Amino acid sequence: MVMATGAVSARETIPLPTTQLEQYAVQPFQQSPATSFSYIPKYQKAMILHGIRQPYELTDEHPVPVPSQPDELVVKLYALGLNPIDWKSVDYGYGIPNLPYVAGRDFAGVVVKAPQAAGDLREGDIVLCASTDYRDVRKAAYQEYALALRHTVCKLAHHTTPEQGACLGVAYVAATLALGSCLGVKLAAPKLSQSVDLFGLVRSIPASQVPEDIRAECLDSTLPEERPRPGDWIVIWGGSSTSALFLSQIAGWAGLKVILVVDAAKHGAKLAETGSTLVDCQDAERAVEVIRGITGGNLLYGIDTVGKDTAARLAECMGPNSERRGHLVALAAPPKQRLEGVVYHSVPIKLFHEVPVVGQSLMSWLEMALESRLLALPSVSLVPGGLQGINTGLDQMRQGKVSGRRLVVPLKA
Repeated sequence: MVMATGAVSARETIPLPTTQLEQYAVQPFQQSPATSFSYIPKYQKAMILHGIRQPYELTDEHPVPVPSQPDELVVKLYALGLNPIDWKSVDYGYGIPNLPYVAGRDFAGVVVKAPQAAGDLREGDIVLCASTDYRDVRKAAYQEYALALRHTVCKLAHHTTPEQGACLGVAYVAATLALGSCLGVKLAAPKLSQSVDLFGLVRSIPASQVPEDIRAECLDSTLPEERPRPGDWIVIWGGSSTSALFLSQIAGWAGLKVILVVDAAKHGAKLAETGSTLVDCQDAERAVEVIRGITGGNLLYGIDTVGKDTAARLAECMGPNSERRGHLVALAAPPKQRLEGVVYHSVPIKLFHEVPVVGQSLMSWLEMALESRLLALPSVSLVPGGLQGINTGLDQMRQGKVSGRRLVVPLKA
């Protein structure tokens, strides 16, 4: 166990050995004043998946999506982020609704077609998008132009590059829904005048507006009196992920005491500055003993970012409490066995894109946090080759070569 105090550095760039593209990460992005958005092609390049356990294939005849609703916009991608789901879904055959398929959930770029609905978004604005609606390939990241809903994008501050923005969206949405919707933690930060109470917000809208398959999770799984209180402990198992980076910061701002379970040899030096308590994950049984000792056997809140086995270990850390049940959020996979006295949560990700007031609240708060430089951002490695570099990056992830950083594919502006 390591006790850590201080503040985490904003980010660092760790390029892949095959490239040196540091300028993308260290220079503020500036849109050329000569750029015109009046011309949008009918067809574009895209990476297409034709079958399970096959590589993505490049095509230059994929149709450019056309908005059909007032709140839809078109983004020309400048960078896209790679997520573990992008290779796991291909290898294990889940999360792919049909074939051929266009994947990708994180991207950043320039708005080339603004939404018709009134608002502050204009053509030429640089935005990030969390494309959580994986069934709609118009919104996928593995293409040059993508459709987005207004409430799923966030304008980037001038000091945040598209390459940085391209790896934030989905991790941020997962983290805030886990904390805010599942557990009831308010999103608040020092120096920000506004906060977001997702727990209260979701309960203030008609229940019929919450998708039926996530309604019980959103409205009934946590009682108001079970919401975390300042001084409560929360454990994040898999503390080196991007979601964990956001989870630990937001939980800390809410007054919770954070324990990160990590590979201390790999990530201890960096995470030692976060202000969290670090517990090494190499001996899971010992980690459970250490956590129970630190929390006095009264841990009530945990979030797992790794898988079903570590989620099961995290549940073992929770002790009986006569007043409140334990709550465990499984970001990766729920454990097979359930312990009495523990509520098991699955993140209701579609709440973000199917309930506009939720998505807009989260994106507005993220925009303020980025503008204020409050959020520490993940380390980024850039993958060369444009869209064709996607397969290279996914292979790096398959081989376990990516840990504690995000892979981003920059595209030519």
